[in-house]
Amino acid sequence: MPSPSVPPTADLSAALRAQLGADKVLDDPAARTAYSIDAAIYKLTPKAIVLAESAADMARTLAVARAKQVGVTARSAGTNLTGNAIGEGVILDCSRMRRLLEVNVEQRWARVEPGIVYAELNQQLAPAGLLFAPDPSSGDMCKLGGMLANNSAGPHSLKYGAVKENTLSMEILLADGSRFTARRYPLGGADLDRLTAAQPWVAELIRLIRSHRELIQSKRPKVSKNSSGYNLFALADGIDQGWLDLHQLFIGSEGTLGLTVEATIKLVAKPRQAVTALLFFDRLDEVAHAVNDLLAHQPSALEMLDGYTLDLIGRAAYRVPASAEAMLLVEFDDAECGAEASACRRVLAAVAERYRLSEPPRTATEPPAQAALWAVRKAIYPTLYRYDAKKKPINFADDVVVTADRLPELIVYLRRLFTQRGVAVAVYGHIGNGNAHLNPLLDLNDPADVEHMVALAKEIHAAVIDRFGGSICGEHGDGRVRAEFVRAYYGEELYRLFTEVKGLIDPGGLLNPGVKLSETPLTAHLDHERFAKPCATCGKCNAVCPVYDVEPDESNAARGWYHILTAPDYRYEDAQRMVEACLNCKSCRVVCPAGIDVSETVLKRRAERPNRAAGRIFWWLDHPGLFDPLIKALGWSQPLWDHPAGRWLIEQLARPLVRGLGPNAVLSREVALPRFARRLLRERHRSLTEERAAADAVAYFHGCAANYFQDGVGDAVIRLLQRTGARVTLPAQRCSGTPIQTYGHLELARRYARFNLESLRQFQTVVTGCASCTFALKDYASLFDGPDLKAQARELARRVRHVSEYLADYQAEGGTLPLVADGNGRTVTYHSSCHLRAAGVSAPPRQLLQQLPGTRYVEMADADRCAGGAGTFLVKNFAQSQQIFGRKAAAVEQSGASVVATSCPACMMQLATGLKGRAQVKHVAQLVDEAWEKNGT
Repeated sequence: MPSPSVPPTADLSAALRAQLGADKVLDDPAARTAYSIDAAIYKLTPKAIVLAESAADMARTLAVARAKQVGVTARSAGTNLTGNAIGEGVILDCSRMRRLLEVNVEQRWARVEPGIVYAELNQQLAPAGLLFAPDPSSGDMCKLGGMLANNSAGPHSLKYGAVKENTLSMEILLADGSRFTARRYPLGGADLDRLTAAQPWVAELIRLIRSHRELIQSKRPKVSKNSSGYNLFALADGIDQGWLDLHQLFIGSEGTLGLTVEATIKLVAKPRQAVTALLFFDRLDEVAHAVNDLLAHQPSALEMLDGYTLDLIGRAAYRVPASAEAMLLVEFDDAECGAEASACRRVLAAVAERYRLSEPPRTATEPPAQAALWAVRKAIYPTLYRYDAKKKPINFADDVVVTADRLPELIVYLRRLFTQRGVAVAVYGHIGNGNAHLNPLLDLNDPADVEHMVALAKEIHAAVIDRFGGSICGEHGDGRVRAEFVRAYYGEELYRLFTEVKGLIDPGGLLNPGVKLSETPLTAHLDHERFAKPCATCGKCNAVCPVYDVEPDESNAARGWYHILTAPDYRYEDAQRMVEACLNCKSCRVVCPAGIDVSETVLKRRAERPNRAAGRIFWWLDHPGLFDPLIKALGWSQPLWDHPAGRWLIEQLARPLVRGLGPNAVLSREVALPRFARRLLRERHRSLTEERAAADAVAYFHGCAANYFQDGVGDAVIRLLQRTGARVTLPAQRCSGTPIQTYGHLELARRYARFNLESLRQFQTVVTGCASCTFALKDYASLFDGPDLKAQARELARRVRHVSEYLADYQAEGGTLPLVADGNGRTVTYHSSCHLRAAGVSAPPRQLLQQLPGTRYVEMADADRCAGGAGTFLVKNFAQSQQIFGRKAAAVEQSGASVVATSCPACMMQLATGLKGRAQVKHVAQLVDEAWEKNGT
């Protein structure tokens, strides 16, 4: 494609906007802060960010960068651990390029864009029974562009290989703006002739490889995994056999040679079954021998943790035997061991007989039980991030590789080395291919720990190279953290050849400067400011952030928001759009390894500028004598106004009133409103509010929605509680505070919280039906600083039970739910409300739904993702709320469910609005109540 001309006088941002449009270019201080970090230990603030949507956008960005002589760093998810997704020039974010372009089921390949999330790719491939096999631990949030750039692998690379073994071709955009296909080309063929005519550097590359063949082969890493340097080894092998595997040069090149526009990847059949096992060894020195025995049976995964790492994550929490010096996690799938669990168990039994195990192998064949076994391995990072307030897991020598039989020896060496320096470290890895990961705990704001890091990095890499004959990098890339060690690893001659290849393809050094080939020490650009924060910058929060889901831009995502809002130079004027964007869904809090609640940080910033329009609404709420009659008037008049013409008129009249909630606020006529109560719940059940509460009474905290809506939810909860024999009371109560806090009125939220704490103090059990009320009551401690109120709030949290929890407890204590089928043979699925999940309630609602007789329960995809309702968010930003809901609507449709159950009034409104009658929407309590009612009791 022709390169656009760039006026020499235009500044960088103006030139980018002229070529791409204003909506694709960011250069405000807040956005530059968000893009200054990735998951590594560095900070580099870019000059501008481009949100590319096409190859044309990428080409235009390169043209401007060439004219301005500014470097370009390609970025997808920013989950790498080496600092290769940050730079001081232009960040080219490819996250909007996230389509699965084509799938060939018969030939098992797919074409994908670089911004597609790995987990979502496999979710889309699942109906065809296929998957892209490389599975990095960051799979929920990493994207294909980064996986290609790093040559990512993961636990199952033992069987399926890394990205380089699973990629057929790549569409590459070079720094000069030209585009070509990098794939396997037969030498001497017409296709290669045409390529070299268009790209003359290809012929010179072939000449360089041929003339340096002996050097390349002599420096080939003698281990099973390597992602350091440029993969000239694959090129040399191919040329020896008569072809040029050009794509292998770009895989693992970390965006320093060309930019990926799309890739054609190999797919494999999704395993139909798997056997997972944990083996605990009393002696570390026996592990290598056991690994050799197991490798003979071709496991799909083979992971190891040493004894000290088991100590760090907490042996008791995972029932790890006290005598265990090491743990192996073994997994076989499909073809291995005859694809039979019994055969796999025989293999494991043979290992148990030969070696000193702390206990018999633990095995599992069902997904929930397998997940429980994998939980030991996956607990490392979250545990380390909560281990110490200052010392954090620092990745600087985190990806070394030796031969599999020498990994236990390496671990002994590393353990001794770190002990001598007094540094705690977790050592674990993919022992089947000798790949060790190291997470030392250091405080990089302590000069002594910085010295430890530098000394350890030099010593470890030197030992891996000289003593163990291994590789300094197996799957994470060199980036900035290992760049200074690449020369020592490969030697001067091969390093010079790497630089020649770089100069040949990117002569201006435009692409990702400072990465892979650099003399800059690993201590340059350390992000000392961030080391004082608990955030791991891993990006897990982005993977569940509903705004990032529809606006894939780091400044529209939880990780970016956190660092923008906690920056020393934070100003509301610079960050207003970020402060107001969050839905307060709490999903970030659920997944964060450090336990950070980004939405709480957002709410604190909002409290500095409370929303005035919302404040006027809360004033009415604070005066029940005025607010309650208004609700009842709406209920009595609802037949008059709740129809298309009436709703259109209300939408027009309400625009000036709701505009203060946000620039996109609208009381859309499309919102499926619930029935407003003609008689409030407290009036319908007045006897439960008037009688003096008995000492053993169960308090029902109904919240605003159950009181003001006549949707049957509150009545169902009361009936269920009474049927279990509970003496139910409706205590005096105020709004739980969630919507109030969402709009920045923190003091009013605290006042209501104090009222509720006092009113609920006498009750041993407080039952809720609303997800947000459940979370708020369990989280009141976060509102207060004083020790007395904090203690009172924590005590209340211990006594709060969502109705699904209450019924689960009732059954656990011997109670029965005499449920009867309705005869309709319904299929029910469950939408997991964000606040209920954040309150720690996930399994009980599902367990209740699974018990409904005559009903088929289906767990839908994305059940745990936000539906986009978020209280009043569907008024505050209706268009975006419906964008977010699109994913949920697709999941409901795929499930085939005729009923969607949930536990949140706002979610019920959003589901009803988005599904438009395609499925019924019910509260979990309503479905259980209906089935119990049919029993006649």
